[in-house]
Amino acid sequence: MMWKDWFKLKNDPSVQSFGRRELRKILIGIGLATFILVCVATVMGVVNMRYVKNVVRDQFNEEQLILARTSAQRIEKSFYNALSDLGFLSTFPAIQYAERKYYDQLLALTLPLLQKDSITEIVRVSSEGKKLFTVNREKGLFFGEPSSNQDGEEPAVYMAIARNSTIREKALPVGTNKVTTGGYTSVCMTFITPVYETASDADHPYPSRRFSGYLRASVNVTEMAKEVVSPVRSGKTGYGWVIDHTGLFIYHPEEDFVGENAFEVRNRKNPNLSFVKINEIQKKQMLQGREGTGSYVSGWHREIVAPMEKLIAFSPVKIETSEGTHFWSVAIVAPVYEIEGIVSRIYARQILFQGMVMGALLLAALFVILYEFRWLSILEIEVAKKTEDIKAYAKELEHSEAKYRSLVEGAEDIIFSVDANGIIKTANKSMRRLFNVSDEAELVGKPIDVIFPEDRLAEQKKIIEKVISERKSLRTEERIISGDRTLWFYLNYIPLETNQDTPLVLVIGRDMTEWKEIEDQLINTEKLASLGTLAAGVAHELNNPLGIMLGFCELLLERFEPGSMEYNDLKVIERHGLHCKSIVERLLSFARFSEEQEDTCDVNENIELVVSVIEHTLEMNDITLECDLDEDLPPVACDPKGFQQVLLNLINNAIYALKERPEKKIFVKTRKKSEKFVEITVSDTGCGIPKHVLPKIFDPFFTTKKVGEGTGLGLSVSYGIVTQFGGSITCESIAEEDDYEKAGTTFTILLPISVES
Repeated sequence: MMWKDWFKLKNDPSVQSFGRRELRKILIGIGLATFILVCVATVMGVVNMRYVKNVVRDQFNEEQLILARTSAQRIEKSFYNALSDLGFLSTFPAIQYAERKYYDQLLALTLPLLQKDSITEIVRVSSEGKKLFTVNREKGLFFGEPSSNQDGEEPAVYMAIARNSTIREKALPVGTNKVTTGGYTSVCMTFITPVYETASDADHPYPSRRFSGYLRASVNVTEMAKEVVSPVRSGKTGYGWVIDHTGLFIYHPEEDFVGENAFEVRNRKNPNLSFVKINEIQKKQMLQGREGTGSYVSGWHREIVAPMEKLIAFSPVKIETSEGTHFWSVAIVAPVYEIEGIVSRIYARQILFQGMVMGALLLAALFVILYEFRWLSILEIEVAKKTEDIKAYAKELEHSEAKYRSLVEGAEDIIFSVDANGIIKTANKSMRRLFNVSDEAELVGKPIDVIFPEDRLAEQKKIIEKVISERKSLRTEERIISGDRTLWFYLNYIPLETNQDTPLVLVIGRDMTEWKEIEDQLINTEKLASLGTLAAGVAHELNNPLGIMLGFCELLLERFEPGSMEYNDLKVIERHGLHCKSIVERLLSFARFSEEQEDTCDVNENIELVVSVIEHTLEMNDITLECDLDEDLPPVACDPKGFQQVLLNLINNAIYALKERPEKKIFVKTRKKSEKFVEITVSDTGCGIPKHVLPKIFDPFFTTKKVGEGTGLGLSVSYGIVTQFGGSITCESIAEEDDYEKAGTTFTILLPISVES
């Protein structure tokens, strides 16, 4: 109605002259030309922004390359300084003759190198392969081969390398190994320096100049790389990392990555993200000793966990070893958003300014046109115009509401609103899916009692009242009950401005159940580590008085006749003393103290040995034990006695759980889980473990058995033994009260495959 009348009036010759029509055309032409120019300027601004971003990226990557090159040179210098120091060390008489009288000189010569060159240990080996002395960063200097620090015979290849005259008075790297100390993993390299008796002193005025063995040094290259790379900052949050010629992380700010394969550890952390680009850069350039720059997509950066593009610059470190020339690579990385953000903000302001100019010009042109034709603005046309404006605004509001409602409905977070009385007013799709309802009406109108547990209702109502009264947002972590599940959510309470008399609070919740479980696991690990230290101290403090008590008890028993009252009383004391000694021994096992341990273990052979030992017990209890053992299992890195103890503890627990069950079966199965781990599962059809008990089963002294039937140390000791060798033990169970037919427990053990295999 409005535009039809407007065009009818503006084209009527009786109401406007030819001059006015021409002026209108000129004004319209100027407006269109202005609009086109502003659009062209906007497009050019976007093109220029992209060009500037690329230039800034390239310049930033070149600066990163300088940082990477400098860091690589410093690491290479530190590495060869260590080689040079070891070669120079071999020229001193105290090192060459390695006699006990040189004790002070050896300390003065070697201890400074342990800190200066990141060396953790220096061992002097004779030409016959015997250890003459050892200098350790933590234990100091000692001569010979103490049993408490025995690490096996020296490899023959070390002696062969040392006898090579081409490395005389030099040090040569011969191998790399991963070491875990105090929960931290490091990569160490072994250096060999030949020793010849060429120096003279008062006791050796005429040196024989013969070959007399070698020095073996263990250099913590992770510590060496960390000292150089960790202070490096690229931009605000960029950092550096180092890999060796095999792709092994020598240093990374994320300590879990150190000692792990760079091609595998990223996939383990985020299997849903593709790391093809960074893997290609590492394989085709970094491991080939090349220098360069590039970019790739990562799933995290420091505390931020989200897919993002990163810029990378890398430079090689040349390492000469007994196997030939190897190349490490130092990489400096930074997220792209830090670099491009500034450029984007500048051009965004420019585009906004251009839009404001265009709007101002168009408004000015429209104002002139409207002003010229003001005499045509009759009441009917003005009313029709206002009516059309209102309709258009209402339609836009309707479209905006539909758009934002679709965003709320499609969100993965739960979103709902409540009034001051705690009554649910709206609930999105994720909220309905959480409570297994198909229609929003099934939740709307109900109190928040259906969401939160009873013990949290009063606190929730206080939070809602506070948000409404103070008009400020609040955040909290809360439990939400969904069926038989208890989930943890991070909730954000936001006051809503509405035209209604009753104010509303919008609640947005993000599921953090998985994070809470991870946090609980970390707390449990920390608790077990602390308890292990405490258990070791308590066990050692109790062991000596217990030995004295049992010794005097045995002496007193010899003074009385068997069967007498005094003899029987002493036997009671002896029996309980032995019980206390057994508990102390278990405490020592839990604390991971063992004087003699073997390095490898044949899993199947030890399982068959344990089964043969408990075979009679199984028959007495009418229990069937079935074994499914993989015949091609490689040996694992574990002490056989410790593994037997773990297996025996699990089977004994299974026997106890099967006492009142109609079907009494135990299943033991082995298989090769991956290239690094062997999996052993012990399952039973017993009574199972209740859900509220399951998180506590590895706690020391926790037991569900009757008094006198268990100490509560079996599973905690097993946990300590398995984790001591880099493995893991987990438990899944269904209790009788949850499902009588399917009740049972399964323990899964993962043990690392021995590197010697």
